Amino acid sequence: MDPQVFRDIELDELEGQIRSYRERGWRLANLCGSSVGDKVELLYSFSDGPELENLRMLVDNGQKIPAVSPLYPNAFVFENEARDLYGVVFEGGLIDYGGRFYSPSVPTPMNPASLPAQEYLASARAAAHAEAEGEEEAEGEVSHG
Repeated sequence: MDPQVFRDIELDELEGQIRSYRERGWRLANLCGSSVGDKVELLYSFSDGPELENLRMLVDNGQKIPAVSPLYPNAFVFENEARDLYGVVFEGGLIDYGGRFYSPSVPTPMNPASLPAQEYLASARAAAHAEAEGEEEAEGEVSHG
């Protein structure tokens, strides 16, 4: 037995796979997102005792994903988190905070295609660069003074 299994799936396979885990009595342990190029990877993790299996799927920005919270109510937390951080929109979820679960200062900060996140990152880098230049100037004045 492998300690952990990963299966790459397509969106049209998601609902059937989720139902299969539910029917077999597996527990939804986690649903998380991560940035992969200009897409978002969703990783659904299921456990049955010591066994852990993962469904991995790449989605496009703005693509609507069927919610799993009707079958696994605890998923509402994960779905809202993925919406706030990556901009993934789940349809048919039990509880939808509409992008205000975490209320991040920058919309969808973890999504590489998020224009507000890109602008924030650019301004933060510019501010850090300006601060570093200011410190170098101050050090130069002290050593010559």
